[in-house]
Amino acid sequence: MVVTKDPHMSFVAEDGKGNRQTVYNDETYLHNYPFTFEAPFSNQPVPQTITVTLFNMTKEHKNFYKKGMHCWLNFNWGKDVKKIAEGYITSTGKLNNDGVTDSKVITFSEGTNYSNVKARSLKMKKTEKKSGHKTIKVTEKGHYKTQRYSKPTVEEYKRGPKKGQKHVVNHWAYRQVWVKPKTVNKSVKTRDTKTKYVNRTYRAGTSFRQVIEGIASQSGIKIDRIDLQKNDSIKKPYTAKGKPLSLIKYWAKKAKSEMTYEGSKLVIVNPKAPRHTWYEIDDKDLIQVPSESESSEDNKNQDTWEIVTPLIPEITTNTGIVMNSKYLKGKFYCKSGQHSFDGESPQTQMSLVKV
Repeated sequence: MVVTKDPHMSFVAEDGKGNRQTVYNDETYLHNYPFTFEAPFSNQPVPQTITVTLFNMTKEHKNFYKKGMHCWLNFNWGKDVKKIAEGYITSTGKLNNDGVTDSKVITFSEGTNYSNVKARSLKMKKTEKKSGHKTIKVTEKGHYKTQRYSKPTVEEYKRGPKKGQKHVVNHWAYRQVWVKPKTVNKSVKTRDTKTKYVNRTYRAGTSFRQVIEGIASQSGIKIDRIDLQKNDSIKKPYTAKGKPLSLIKYWAKKAKSEMTYEGSKLVIVNPKAPRHTWYEIDDKDLIQVPSESESSEDNKNQDTWEIVTPLIPEITTNTGIVMNSKYLKGKFYCKSGQHSFDGESPQTQMSLVKV
């Protein structure tokens, strides 16, 4: 049973230079600053967007928040600090005023968004030697060369009817002539190094895990934990082409596993694996009667149940839930949900799937 006494919540932001601003709300003197928040969690492989709404802050405190700051959200029933969301500010929002209250919405994203990692990050540089020919301009030096020419001489016939008559006879003679410098085209052999970019190919026999780890490493995607239900080997060579996150999600699905975020960390989990954390919920914890939702096209034969409880900071994606209610009994795991505080009631909404 959830003990809903002594709520403590805080929103902390720091600028990377050692400066930190903390907004407290634990309903005690000097620590009773009201703020609201919505912190969703999901089994989808994209970071969640968390919103925190701050009220009636001084100009100095409002101006502290800047895009890119590290921040986190804490909540617990009691003084022990329990973090329910952590990330980096993506938007500080504009100041709103309803005539009575000033409000400012701070938006931050959990973890790193890898959905924009380009397909070209999977390209590898490959070099190869290539033979060929090319024409170059060559200037030949001036030089002497031996030239043959025809040299006429006058001779007399020695015999025959023309004996004694003179006639001209040409003889070959040789001389040295000067050849001027000149530029000519000359074909020469080449052996060049050609660089091209290719996608990595995984040979047959490579395991699903090795393919996932290879794509993640090459593209700079950090996966905190990989737990595959089915780690088979590929039966034919596979060339990794496309957006890295989509490829990793494809191979996780082939391994009958799910890629998701747990807090700020990207993980691949086996939905059939034993749950390390179980949380029991009974009728005293339920704020409303559980409602059943039909399975979607992507998740056939996977009906979900929606429940709402007081805020339970331990609950997140894949947390095991033991339902002990007259409306719903059995073991489930949390597929998605949201922690929220509207200024009145801290709540956790959960979508449960039967184990």
